[in-house]
Amino acid sequence: MVARGRVQNGVVVLADDVRLPEGEDVTVLAPTPGGSKTQSILDIPPISLGSMLRATASDNDLLGEMLENRL
Repeated sequence: MVARGRVQNGVVVLADDVRLPEGEDVTVLAPTPGGSKTQSILDIPPISLGSMLRATASDNDLLGEMLENRL
């Protein structure tokens, strides 16, 4: 989710149409101090998607099995 807002008196204030649950953890990405507004996907820290179901190999068809509900 991307939510826009502004900093007012040192506090991030989200736009009026943005609602987040109380206590929600958030990450704020701000433009670089030099005025450059470019951001990179590399600026976002990596997350874990969990463990693999099994190792992939060229002779298996995991997607086909998932579509056929064989897992």
